[in-house]
Amino acid sequence: MDDNKYDDNFVFIEGLKAVVDFSSNGVLIINSNAKIIYINDWAAKFLGLKGIEDMMYKKTTIFFPTSRLVKVMESGIEQRNVLDVRLGKHLVVSRLPIFSDNKIIGAVAIFQGVKEVQDNEMEIRKTLIQKGLTARYSFEDILYKSKWMEKIVKTAKLYSETDLPVLITGESGTGKELFAQSIHKNSSRRSAPFLAINCAALPESVFEAELFGYAEASFTGAQKGGKKGLFQQAHKGTIFLDEIGELPLPVQSKLLRVLEEKQVHPVGSDILINIDVRVIVATNRDLIHEAEKGNFRLDLLHRLNTLTLSIPPLRQRSEDVEVLARDFLSKKYPKLYSENKVIVQQLLEQLKNHSLMGNVRELKNIIERFAILLNGGMISEDIDEVMRQVIYQAQFHTNTDIAMQLEKEEMETIKNALISTKGNRAEAAKILGISESTLWRRIKKFNISTKF
Repeated sequence: MDDNKYDDNFVFIEGLKAVVDFSSNGVLIINSNAKIIYINDWAAKFLGLKGIEDMMYKKTTIFFPTSRLVKVMESGIEQRNVLDVRLGKHLVVSRLPIFSDNKIIGAVAIFQGVKEVQDNEMEIRKTLIQKGLTARYSFEDILYKSKWMEKIVKTAKLYSETDLPVLITGESGTGKELFAQSIHKNSSRRSAPFLAINCAALPESVFEAELFGYAEASFTGAQKGGKKGLFQQAHKGTIFLDEIGELPLPVQSKLLRVLEEKQVHPVGSDILINIDVRVIVATNRDLIHEAEKGNFRLDLLHRLNTLTLSIPPLRQRSEDVEVLARDFLSKKYPKLYSENKVIVQQLLEQLKNHSLMGNVRELKNIIERFAILLNGGMISEDIDEVMRQVIYQAQFHTNTDIAMQLEKEEMETIKNALISTKGNRAEAAKILGISESTLWRRIKKFNISTKF
């Protein structure tokens, strides 16, 4: 085969044609005389045009009398993603002038049907949902009656219109992630990923790799080909760092650099990667106090608390309790709710005098227990004492059972690590992602034998 049969320009032009024809966008190009010099099959089909060859080198205005493409060519001012209607079809159109040596030599129109754009967006959303990279909740899901919460929601909606970091504070169970998701879903980034990570759930040893990614062979056990960090995965979207106060100091320094420079540096790589991510963080700690103790970087705190939201506990907004309780009951137990109005009202009266230290989580716990007892016929007409028991036991379960279960799971995890390493504490600590001194404290706390 003769390698010189086709010159590079010819191959390049034919390659571009192939790309344009393969694209699901309509493309139409005119020259400086406003004559059509190219229209792809997709454009012709979508616009219902026949005889493409008959259109070539004829004035655009013959087929499109009010063509804005000619105006774009004459003015040199581009138009991007403009909604338009042609032949009864709704389009999203971009019109761009073509320059050569600072001179306009033509223009190109690139368009797609609105329905096709929506369908593509839906497919992207489905993919994100399957990957868990999307926000499920919006401001409509935040239920309240209090003026206090109304003001907070209004403020959060204003914050959603910016790209600045947001610091959300509040006790556990007040709905900090609900607000984070709502801010994302109400923002211009709503179609891009939303990633949430609980900083308290990650072992210190993997924080940096998870957040910023790593290169191939950067450490023992590294995935072949490396791995994108959460910041890269959230590009153009939002990352939510819950329990930000648990972030180790070395990682805090790198997070500050990411916020300032808009770049991430994967572990074991020499490459800096540009990112465009909105950061929302949450904590139930007093970060100013943590900074004074040296546990949190003050400069990072200043960077994060540009915009702040403080979510009040339920005990300070009792008027919201009834709204939330009725919503939980009616949605999860609609039949019980509709058939037991009097008993439900008695429960709500009892809840008004309860502190709900576990906030929304505790309220849900109470509702679950109430529904089970009611469904089992264990609540009679004289129910005041039963209600007190329902509320007390739900609170007890919230405050003790969960903690006990977590301790039990932690103890079993430590035991398994020690068994797999035949009692070698250094190796077990590596598996668990904690320091050897921390492991030793846990062994003493749970009275775990190290003889295996």
